[in-house]
Amino acid sequence: MSKPTVLLTGATGFLGSHLLEALIQQGYSVVVLKRTASSLWRIEHLAGQYKSYDVDVQSISKIFEHEIIDIVIHMATLYRKFDNGNEVSEMLASNVTFPAEIVEAASRKGIKGFINTGTFFEYDCSRQPVDESTSIAPFNFYAKTKLAFESILKTHSDKMMVNTFRLFSPYGEKDNQKLVPMIIQKALEGEVIELSEGLQKIDLIYVKDIVSAYMKAVERISSGTFPPEYEVFNLGSGVPLSIRDIVSIVEQKVGKPLKKTWGEASKIDIPIAYADITKLERILHWKPEYTALQGIENTVSFYQKEGMK
Repeated sequence: MSKPTVLLTGATGFLGSHLLEALIQQGYSVVVLKRTASSLWRIEHLAGQYKSYDVDVQSISKIFEHEIIDIVIHMATLYRKFDNGNEVSEMLASNVTFPAEIVEAASRKGIKGFINTGTFFEYDCSRQPVDESTSIAPFNFYAKTKLAFESILKTHSDKMMVNTFRLFSPYGEKDNQKLVPMIIQKALEGEVIELSEGLQKIDLIYVKDIVSAYMKAVERISSGTFPPEYEVFNLGSGVPLSIRDIVSIVEQKVGKPLKKTWGEASKIDIPIAYADITKLERILHWKPEYTALQGIENTVSFYQKEGMK
């Protein structure tokens, strides 16, 4: 029996590129949606192993006419941690309108399931750990756009299985925008890095563990044994680490101390946020396989070999 066809957005990005490779390796047919300006450096080694459509050229509805899609995985996003009033229209277009067009076309075609990507920034993080019943209190406009699309997605959950993974703090190979690669880059290049007081605690989740959770959801939907539903899963390691802890691990794996200056406590960041992953363990039978030590070691090794892009 052939495996389902998966439509994947965000395949040229950090997380999506890893998921694309895993889907191909496990025998799924994959249709990738990309934009004209998308850089392919993360997936150039996979050329010829997936179909690709440029959504700046072809309409979503036409793509669904051309392809028989079983499952959609939506990972594309326009992420901004802090609000910028000049990007409101762009964020709405990327994070709400674009995926809304996809789910509407998918619903008309009767697909099996839709796997969405959200963020822990949607939650009120005043109490820890954060589980799926935690009150909603979006930290930024980015989180508001994610919630807006989730409300649209829920209206289609009577026709298909819908899962949203609310990610905590991803890191790993081929990322170049977040805290861990920035610390690694400064350590490898011997440059000074200016940090807050370093006591803020985050929930690092390694990219390979993220991919394995998404694959569990794909397998569950593919089985066809579950009715339409809407489920939210928190996707983190469940272990809070301080910025000082992370710097210490990077120093250990790089083999030399980082040139750093510690400043004052951040007045705008969430002081602590980590996931309760009980629901994910119970329903998808998933748990993280990599500790921060293992994941950061792999990430450091990658950047030592490949450098920063």
